[in-house]
Amino acid sequence: MTTMKIRYNKIALALAALMGSSAPVLAQQVALKEQDEAQVTGQDVEKIQVRGLRSSITESLFQKQNADSVVDLIIADDIGKFPDENLAEALQRIPGITITRNGGEGQNILVRGLGDGYNITTLNGRKLASDNAGRDFNYDTIASELVNVLEVYKSPEARLTEGGIGAIVNIQTRKPLDLEGFTLSLSGKGIYESRSEDINPHGSFIIGDVNSDNTFGVLVSGAYSKKTLREDVYSAGGFFDPDEGWDEDSAGVPVDTNGNGIIDDNETYASKIPSYMYFNNAQDTRTRVGGTVAVQWRPSEALDINFDGLYSRYNTDGHRYQIGFVNYDESWTPGTPVFSDATFDDQGRVVAMTQTGNTMVELLNLTEPRKTDTYQFAFNTKWYASDALTLTADLATSKAKNENAGDNRFVVARGFIDSIRIDHNTGNMLPDVEMSPGLTAEQTYGAHYSRNTGVGVEDKVDDAKLIGEYRVEDGLLSKVEFGLTYLKQSKARSEYASRDPGIFSRGGHYLDRLELDYDDSDVFTNGDFTLFRIPSDVFQAANFDNFMDGEAGQTPQPWPSFNYDKLLDFYRSINPEAADKYIVASLNRAGSYTIEEEVKTAYVQAFIEDEVFSLPYKLNLGLRASQTNTSSMGAIYQLDKIELDDEGKPIKNGWDDPIDVNFASDYSNVLPSLNFKLNLTDELLFRFSAAKVISRPSLNDLRPWRSVNFNSLKEGLPTLNMGDPSSTPEEANQADMTLEWYFGDSSILSGGVFVKDIKSFIEEREAPYTLEGITYYGTRSVKSPYGANISGLEFAYQQAFDEWLPEPFNGLGFQFNYTYVDSSYDDPERKAKGLPFKGMSKNSYNAVVYYEQYGIQARIAYNWRGKYMYDPEAWGGPAYISDYGQWDASLSYDVTDKISVFAEGSNLTNERYWAYTKVEDQVSLLNRFGRQISLGVRAKF
Repeated sequence: MTTMKIRYNKIALALAALMGSSAPVLAQQVALKEQDEAQVTGQDVEKIQVRGLRSSITESLFQKQNADSVVDLIIADDIGKFPDENLAEALQRIPGITITRNGGEGQNILVRGLGDGYNITTLNGRKLASDNAGRDFNYDTIASELVNVLEVYKSPEARLTEGGIGAIVNIQTRKPLDLEGFTLSLSGKGIYESRSEDINPHGSFIIGDVNSDNTFGVLVSGAYSKKTLREDVYSAGGFFDPDEGWDEDSAGVPVDTNGNGIIDDNETYASKIPSYMYFNNAQDTRTRVGGTVAVQWRPSEALDINFDGLYSRYNTDGHRYQIGFVNYDESWTPGTPVFSDATFDDQGRVVAMTQTGNTMVELLNLTEPRKTDTYQFAFNTKWYASDALTLTADLATSKAKNENAGDNRFVVARGFIDSIRIDHNTGNMLPDVEMSPGLTAEQTYGAHYSRNTGVGVEDKVDDAKLIGEYRVEDGLLSKVEFGLTYLKQSKARSEYASRDPGIFSRGGHYLDRLELDYDDSDVFTNGDFTLFRIPSDVFQAANFDNFMDGEAGQTPQPWPSFNYDKLLDFYRSINPEAADKYIVASLNRAGSYTIEEEVKTAYVQAFIEDEVFSLPYKLNLGLRASQTNTSSMGAIYQLDKIELDDEGKPIKNGWDDPIDVNFASDYSNVLPSLNFKLNLTDELLFRFSAAKVISRPSLNDLRPWRSVNFNSLKEGLPTLNMGDPSSTPEEANQADMTLEWYFGDSSILSGGVFVKDIKSFIEEREAPYTLEGITYYGTRSVKSPYGANISGLEFAYQQAFDEWLPEPFNGLGFQFNYTYVDSSYDDPERKAKGLPFKGMSKNSYNAVVYYEQYGIQARIAYNWRGKYMYDPEAWGGPAYISDYGQWDASLSYDVTDKISVFAEGSNLTNERYWAYTKVEDQVSLLNRFGRQISLGVRAKF
């Protein structure tokens, strides 16, 4: 057996002394070359590793500089020590990446404005199953301590899994033979959340060892965390849009301005006060447990055998306590209350008013739990067949599951008060709201709506690869990589829902229609409302205080909630058959389906290395060809059996009993790629990349779904919703051009431009459709004849001051990046509106200042993204999430060589997250997340 070690040799160190700022890069290049040679020849070299924040930056820049394509990386600065607790929040530090948040924490990513199915996530190069119901990946499911490196490939190579017009994100875990011998690393901390005021534990460990000759190693890691998050939310909708004018869909509030006690025909006004308003307190306990295992064996110099596995369980309970009321007349709010005492602004909008009379307030409980499991197991063998040829076989299986059999609750009870005063003329973000009296658990409430839903997801991925690499000693061609891959993915979606959530509304009205007997002893009347009185023991006092702390103005006092199980028992006391049949969720076969994809791929990429004008360059030319077979299995209604009566309604002949169907489809893609790298100097690098890329249709588009509704008409026609199992991928041509200057240790100045020419979108189109002799107004997924263009620029500047400043300031450094993204549609109608892509911020930037010296490691980071549109069809105009910035920080101190203490904080300034409809003073959403502070200790042996 041969011991393999690595050291910087004397030549590298001498060159380092002579060449100054470029020394670390050159020294690493020499060291890596020796490492590669050691793997082949087995020679003994000493291994010296430098750990710390700056060393992780140095390593990430080194890998970026030597990469064949446009890639950015984040590397843990030590075992089990990733720079951010959440992988999504770590990724947002990379140029071009923004994130979506769930309860204040990062969950999904967008790369250059593209998310939700436009990006591919792999684990150690293998497709990773996801509990997401679509193609997106939920990054909150994996503990960051289990991760070693995050790679983001913005320009593709033929060897990389296809399917991401946005990017390919690869999560890397550690290999045992990277260890220096026996390693045990432990970390524990307590996390304090300022709004819930809870403190919860978080712990992790990594243990591993290698044998004496460094040919066999085992590495095991684990992580556990529990966190209680609280989020205070205001949401609203229904604003008058003066550009659209008045029509039947325009928003407006009715105000009795002439004082006659009724709302006359001409007494509906444009209003800054929205048509409906909700106040929401969300409390979510999140528990994550996960681990990895890796076994590595090198029985000979020519063979490297690896086994690795990852498992993660992530559970959340997702409780929301909400109240809401409406300021307009609607069929489900009989007897519009009287609005009076109005104040108008200089635009003629209502900005303050009092609601009296038939004043109804809805009390809501919402529960959206997640119970997820994710795992991947993989086996890899690399054979160095000769000095020139390396062959690799890789097998992996992955599975993710989100268990939900109708566990989501949306339950509404109705209460009644004397008045509501709304004042949106205070200059504050939110209107002042005073309810008289406030809601308590002792008041009278009527039953209204109890909807139970859920989507269970089970995703399974099998991934197999046979890969080869052939190195050429002489000539232009330096290396050829080639491979065959097989990927099979099966994602099953099970939909559960209540059949009729409002069956107990209106005091037995709907039970009478179904001719069901029931106990009417609890029926009461309040104004125009007739309801079942809910027993008082169903309700409980508010379990929160200081609602919307940090936001100026007056909001409702904390309100009660109720016990769902007791409410369901009450429904059963009225009529048990109706409660179990219409309220308890049941499987909706017509909304459940399974999509299977089988992708066979062959690729080849050739590397050409030479000089042009005495400047060295490297050219990577690749071609990836894939054949995709899709099977879409589910159940659909029997539209061919529909017969209409004289009123245009279908007769009951069993047409709505779903039947099983299976649709098959296939398509092929040939994807060329080019990556060119030119060394203008040893430190200055020019890149150009171009490729054809695809993103596969969303699973929602591929579903075998046909849903009809003869009660909800559009343009006088019954409505129809359809999927299209024969959908083919969206295609795009893209290009990148960058200039990168690696001018010092942990330092870079770079800039680049990019363009993505998307040929066409898969989108929902509305039009009349005739099926089986009946004309519907249908919505279906189609391939648009129009595409779009995305273009932008990225800028990054990282600077370490070790050679610029005297002690103790030479431990300082900073990182900064800025991204600009613009988008435009080819569709003339959309182009005329000038609206951007949903979810795309034009501007975003990140800034980090760090210090590392004398055992101290400090880091403060600010992340900012500009506004973005999230709903182009909101009531009152397009709705935008406003710009959002957040301060995070960490500080650690090495008490000894083996033990350090640390503190971390996120959202330090308690920033608001808010949205508006068309204009900024029409606030439609405002969230307050709170701060998170943690204190802990790390030990390494």
